[in-house]
Amino acid sequence: MSILTDYPWYFFILCLLFGAGVSILTYYKNPIQEAEKRFHWPVWLLIILRFLSVSILSFLLLSPVIKTNSKKVEKPIVVIAADNSQSILLNKDSVFNRKKLPDAISKLKDKLSEKYDVRYYTFGNNLNDKPNLNYEEKQTNISGAFDEIYNRFYNQNIGAIITLSDGIYNLGQNPLYTIQRFNTPVYTVALGDTNAPKDFLIKNVRYNQIVYAGNTFPLLIQLRAKGFKNKEANITVSNHGAVVFHQQITISDDKFYKEIEAKIDANGVGMQRYHIEITHLENEVSYINNQYDVFIDVLNSKKKILMIAQHPHPDVAAIKKSIERNKFYEVDALAYNDFQSQIGLNAAKLKNYQLVILHQLPGTDQNASQLTMLLRDNEIPCLYILGNQSALNVFNSLGAGLQINQGGAKSNEVGASINSGFNLFSSSDDVQKNIITWPPLSSPFGDYKVSDKENIFLYQQIGRVRTDMPLLLFSKSMKQKVGILCGEGIWKWFLNDYAVNLNFKASDEIIDKTIQYLSLKSDNRLFRVRPSRSIFYDDDKISFEAEVYNESYEPVKDAVVQMKIKNEAGKSFDFTFQPRDNSYVLDAGFMPAGVYTYVAQVNNNKKNFVLNGEFIVKAVDLEFLETQANHQLLNAIALQNGGKMIYPSQLNQLTDLLDAREDIHSVVYHETTLREMIYIKWLFFIVLLLLSTEWFLRKYFGTY
Repeated sequence: MSILTDYPWYFFILCLLFGAGVSILTYYKNPIQEAEKRFHWPVWLLIILRFLSVSILSFLLLSPVIKTNSKKVEKPIVVIAADNSQSILLNKDSVFNRKKLPDAISKLKDKLSEKYDVRYYTFGNNLNDKPNLNYEEKQTNISGAFDEIYNRFYNQNIGAIITLSDGIYNLGQNPLYTIQRFNTPVYTVALGDTNAPKDFLIKNVRYNQIVYAGNTFPLLIQLRAKGFKNKEANITVSNHGAVVFHQQITISDDKFYKEIEAKIDANGVGMQRYHIEITHLENEVSYINNQYDVFIDVLNSKKKILMIAQHPHPDVAAIKKSIERNKFYEVDALAYNDFQSQIGLNAAKLKNYQLVILHQLPGTDQNASQLTMLLRDNEIPCLYILGNQSALNVFNSLGAGLQINQGGAKSNEVGASINSGFNLFSSSDDVQKNIITWPPLSSPFGDYKVSDKENIFLYQQIGRVRTDMPLLLFSKSMKQKVGILCGEGIWKWFLNDYAVNLNFKASDEIIDKTIQYLSLKSDNRLFRVRPSRSIFYDDDKISFEAEVYNESYEPVKDAVVQMKIKNEAGKSFDFTFQPRDNSYVLDAGFMPAGVYTYVAQVNNNKKNFVLNGEFIVKAVDLEFLETQANHQLLNAIALQNGGKMIYPSQLNQLTDLLDAREDIHSVVYHETTLREMIYIKWLFFIVLLLLSTEWFLRKYFGTY
């Protein structure tokens, strides 16, 4: 430790001289005189006290700092990560793993702690720093555990990583690639059994999550069997207890794999649960994987879109093809004359469509004013596509949220630029990257007046200059959703997209997002309830959010929102929402796999509001789909990082293995700290004590 200051060393002597001078001048005239001595001992004591306090204070004015050198020894960190997943118990060593392995790990941890800084974790889906080895994790992500260890101990003195696992993972990438990031030896403790246990299981089921009522859809069921050659088995698919598919199979080999296509008729509507089950054979390691549930949303029909054009145009064909590439939409494209003869101004027929697209209508040949008024009065969403044949004076009278006052030239060639502040829906990186290179559209020339600039998705760009004129925008005329594309020639976007990317991904996204937003009904309800998602897993908490509004659409904060949740067996559970800010939340806890319905209600302003819905809970049985330990992977991980694979019976060897390594050692840090003396508290109290003692003695001995 040393004292430093920016001033020369002799300033310290000056501080002492200054303190001595002030002290002598203060007490030179001694009012208590003695004949034989001018300065008697009380005076000398007061002089010394004044000298010390003044010298210290004057020295502190030089801003001195204390320099301290310290040494810090950091032990090497040894990380122990134990697999806590269900598959650890699916083998002949399950008793040892459940009862004895936790104690063996605890003893290893205590022994290693004598020399190393030991950190103990368990992992399944995530790394858990509060380890409890109960083997209840339903998923295994070994690479995720390594990633988390790397992030937590980056740039620290990691001596070694000890991983206890069976090598089976069902989440994340191959851990062999993740462990490459470490310059640390990895020791693996091989759990489980590499001998294939006898098992007959449903490996996976491939299916479409959405189908349409009345259609037939396939379930591709993947079966696997080990050790049951020549056995007969059955597979059944049932819906609401009724068998909808049945097939008998013969297991032809000890290592058997087969894909069975079950064709199912979609008779119901809504979320349907299809239960797949295979025969339970004798001496299987587990029967949990002999069943599988799939949940399929059966829709009544596709969304219907009507497209009406003033005249035939390449845009109409391109947009129609784009819509049809989305299997959830169907489109009727008609010329205006055909529309008049087939549908006409019939509100009932128009209401069968979720969106109407008007290409250059109102137009110079057909003003279609009665049609546009009918769409507006019936709140049918509409997408206007403006072009050179559009009658802008008629369009301006619609109050659609945009007016174009035209004069002089009729059209302008414009590109597209995305509005970064647009928030009705998001656009992907593909759209943002490609749209700036697409050919220009022919847009009406004029003075654009927009009622709501925040809802502009695309701006017009002329050359490299982005204007404030909209190219694609959205508005709400009364209760009707409206979209306006201010340009024709969008067919060129599709051609360019395919020429560059060999697909229509980016161009289709613009049409798809536009249709999705416009065709989605606005939620004007005074009571709204939604689950956090429609599909949960049985290790997820079921949660809901609710909103209550008054007639002025102001949030109501003191309502009592109640919910009744019913399972497939008819058993119901009652819950009450808790208020939070301007909404209400419900945590319904965990629920077993199945289809659940709910009824939520609230009394608001003496009116009772009721909402119904459903959600599904899927079982997580990934740990039962693979039961054969992968010790080859564990050995590869250890060898790649300079470690070794051992077995649980060899755990006591780990201490010797680590001690024998020369690359695992403590790190010594030398640290230098600088601290200003003026901030040292005990120095303040010393000065205070000196001054207080001097003052007290002055009063005691008399006036000096």
